[in-house]
Amino acid sequence: MASVTRTVPASFGLSTNFLGKTLAHLDIDFGADVSGKLGPASAVASAMDAIQGAGFNIVIIGPLHSADNNLSVCVEGNYGTDTYDGSSSETLAAHLEDVLIDLGIVDSVNFASATVTAKTYVL
Repeated sequence: MASVTRTVPASFGLSTNFLGKTLAHLDIDFGADVSGKLGPASAVASAMDAIQGAGFNIVIIGPLHSADNNLSVCVEGNYGTDTYDGSSSETLAAHLEDVLIDLGIVDSVNFASATVTAKTYVL
């Protein structure tokens, strides 16, 4: 008689999401404590507006972390290296860093020192 071997596939411990959409995870380092810059016309709101204004839909915004200098966000979509600005090939994180640097100084936060990196989760 034939036998059937059943296995249970791993569902946790793997990099995955359950939304049915692809998300790009990013970490923004403002280069300064922005815990007092959370109002509607603040540095943090300006950064979120700039990212969305560049055509990226933010679907998750995490809490401030790393001495209140950093904020993690997720944008909808799968983005690799591309010519986002129409001229040079770069990663999404590098492009969004340029977008934020272009803000200059907002609410006494100098975006010239801002960095954006692809966020990696360690499970």
